[in-house]
Amino acid sequence: MTVPNGPRLAATDDAGVTTADQWREALAEHTAPAIALDVGRLVVVAPHPDDEVLGLGATMAARSAARSTSRRPDSPHVPDSPDSPGVADSLDSPDPLDVVVCVSDGSASHPGEVAPEAMRGRRQAECEAGARELGIDLRMLGLPDGGLNAADVDAALHPVLDELAPATVAVTWSGDGHPDHHVCAESVRRWYGAREGVTLLEFPVWMWHWARPGDPHVPWKRLRRVAMAPYESTAAIDVLTEDITADAFDHKRRALAAHASQLAPQSDAPDATVILPPAVIERFFLGDEWVFTP
Repeated sequence: MTVPNGPRLAATDDAGVTTADQWREALAEHTAPAIALDVGRLVVVAPHPDDEVLGLGATMAARSAARSTSRRPDSPHVPDSPDSPGVADSLDSPDPLDVVVCVSDGSASHPGEVAPEAMRGRRQAECEAGARELGIDLRMLGLPDGGLNAADVDAALHPVLDELAPATVAVTWSGDGHPDHHVCAESVRRWYGAREGVTLLEFPVWMWHWARPGDPHVPWKRLRRVAMAPYESTAAIDVLTEDITADAFDHKRRALAAHASQLAPQSDAPDATVILPPAVIERFFLGDEWVFTP
């Protein structure tokens, strides 16, 4: 399978190409209008546990806080927590919870260091903890990490999207350079192509690592900042406050901290892998979150 920008990602070292400060400076000059998300359900399709936090964690946290303030006396929850009704009971809500659909089990993040069976359980627990921090619901499809293929992803993902009936569906950018990100993006595009009234967005993850400002391999004209405020409920009575917006990135950082297996070495080997070192993490805290429109 040919993956757009795959060689670019593979050739980039752990430090990456462009620092977070350089991205902030460049993005300050990006004048395209921000995109305000529909108040209906947002479904974020994550190829791996943590992609949802990296790409749109603050956006989901802000929407959850606004929704909780305006509509819900109870706290948002992961669907299988003991005292919570979950996705099925929120499908018909006038202001339904946003949902992350995690496609793979994340078990291949540390080959040769942690057995896939052990990593599978850890990453599921991490994903659930991150979802609780963001105040969103979670579906985990459990497909094998690192080897996603179109047929399996379509078969597992499309019925879930049909059930959740999102107003907006967001998925990793197809040009991100990672094969699983590409497969999931193409699957969501196929589902979206047969639907009406749905907004499709793609969010970069590894692009921030291998690209430079103005990179010709990036469709900058389609890049939009996500407007986290104002957010109005379906009753048009609640506006997302500045405090909620500021807190959103704190929730994002705590949600990312839940994915501890990706933030520190998982063995004593001198070459033990750290998937998300500090320099990589800071590229996801640029003051805004960003998406590509179709």
